[in-house]
Amino acid sequence: MVLAPPYAHLLAAFSSPLIPSIESSPGTRYLVEGTRIVAERPIMRRTVERQVTVSRIPLRETSGDYPLALLIALVLATPGWSLTRRGKVLTCTLALLILTQFLSLLVNIEYTKLWPQKTAAGIVVSTDYSMAKLILFKWLYAFLQLMGRGFFALLLYFGAIALVWGRPEHQALWASVGRNAPCPCGSGLKSKRCCGG
Repeated sequence: MVLAPPYAHLLAAFSSPLIPSIESSPGTRYLVEGTRIVAERPIMRRTVERQVTVSRIPLRETSGDYPLALLIALVLATPGWSLTRRGKVLTCTLALLILTQFLSLLVNIEYTKLWPQKTAAGIVVSTDYSMAKLILFKWLYAFLQLMGRGFFALLLYFGAIALVWGRPEHQALWASVGRNAPCPCGSGLKSKRCCGG
């Protein structure tokens, strides 16, 4: 997918300002390598010389993110919508889908942060590690990985259909109403005396 590298840069740019609040180890960086977002976290070993090793953990692979393409294809293939309606629905649903993808990335960051890291000196855990937190984020990670593969795109698409279902486009509505016909707003007046006047 051609959009995968810019999409990875977009997600990394959104998450980078949050590093001080979501990362417990100072000096953490989020890097984009092609279509992958990688976290570089320094791990300090508690020895006399205080050695620092860098742990590289992949956070997200954006080349497999087909929900964006799926949502775009569904909105563009929906019959009966004008270009204006398609553009509005596509803008709203893509913004919401990118928000769910960003939430998935944040859960992934927290989940990988809680992983115990294997180093030469032994296993190192995060300073805010707790077993309950690890289990919670493991379940959230699994849910978002499973459901993020197209479920959210379909959910947003069907939600958009439900919101605009049965609402005629404004131009099509008024093109079929004569001046002496009852107004389609339901007031009981003639169109020329109500909304069409």
